[in-house]
Amino acid sequence: MTSPAVRELLSLRPAETDSLKDGVNFKKNLEDGGRYIIYKSDQGLRACKNQCKHQGGLFVRDIEDLDGRTVRCTNHNWRLDVSTMKYVNPPDGFLQDELQVEVGDDGGVRLVELHPRRRLEK
Repeated sequence: MTSPAVRELLSLRPAETDSLKDGVNFKKNLEDGGRYIIYKSDQGLRACKNQCKHQGGLFVRDIEDLDGRTVRCTNHNWRLDVSTMKYVNPPDGFLQDELQVEVGDDGGVRLVELHPRRRLEK
């Protein structure tokens, strides 16, 4: 049996959470330099690492995106719809690994990554 290990990647205070705008938000963990994308909509928050699955490039705002849902990789122009975590270019491609968003009682947010622990062999 495996149990997941939880690793906190980013924590936002309530005021920082309140300042998230609808659509794509880029955030950086100042302690370790990790970069993340948080997508805010009326359905809640979704998040992922700011790292393309193709070759690890960083995402930036896609200036051709009028809906405010798509980001573009700086390496090879792959596009990710962060509202669904699906790559739209190339079409029918990959899904981005999504981070778990935990909202605290105070309104703060934590982005966490789950890692399954390997069972120790005897």
